[in-house]
Amino acid sequence: MALIELKNVSKTFETGVGTVQALKDINLSIEQSDIYGIIGMSGAGKSTLVRCLNYLEKPTDGDVIVGGKKLRELSKKELREERRNISMIFQNFNLLMQKNVLKNVCFPLKLRRVKKKEAEKKAYELLETVGLADKAKAYPAELSGGQKQRVAIARALASDPEILICDEATSALDPNTTRSILELLKEINEKYGITIVLITHQMSVIKAICNKVAIIEDGKLVEKGNVLDVFNNPKSEASKKLIFGDELVA
Repeated sequence: MALIELKNVSKTFETGVGTVQALKDINLSIEQSDIYGIIGMSGAGKSTLVRCLNYLEKPTDGDVIVGGKKLRELSKKELREERRNISMIFQNFNLLMQKNVLKNVCFPLKLRRVKKKEAEKKAYELLETVGLADKAKAYPAELSGGQKQRVAIARALASDPEILICDEATSALDPNTTRSILELLKEINEKYGITIVLITHQMSVIKAICNKVAIIEDGKLVEKGNVLDVFNNPKSEASKKLIFGDELVA
């Protein structure tokens, strides 16, 4: 059984100029320990899809199933509990600028009322994992973009998630830093068995670490499969454009 399943998921929004169909009948299965890339051009529906994965957006139609549980059938309390298994990292890092690195990583543990000494011990261990143990007392403003993203990854891991969603997590980084962050994500996937869902518009990111890929265009899932299969034999025009076009698709 897949860890994450999307069955006939659609999402529409009502706007001042009419109805916008952001997702159209999406069917997708993500297995335990996959590094699954979801790629498309700007406006394709990637951001809406990622928000449906953890039910920050409720689909208009269809089901999101995580660990065998249909999220639409959960109570608010049950949904909060389920979201603890799903962590996210973002393009803009979302760090608490007034708190040092250690306190940023401790923050989700504080929310769970973990004792301070225990939380700090775990935070130091996670900072060691991401290569920033020496920056524990530094503040975000003193860090480079790559270091900020490493702090964000450590914080995301603090709640022991089964799933890590990376929403354009390397888009603001230079190529060398991007490479180091992707290597770190791959190490985390191998070390902890965490399933990673990687939302991106960068084909180079998919090539670097993903084992499976789904390509979205205009709210539709136009192609999916093993990365090598899709790259070697793309069937849709959107796939061909992404693979044979520019490395970075804006």
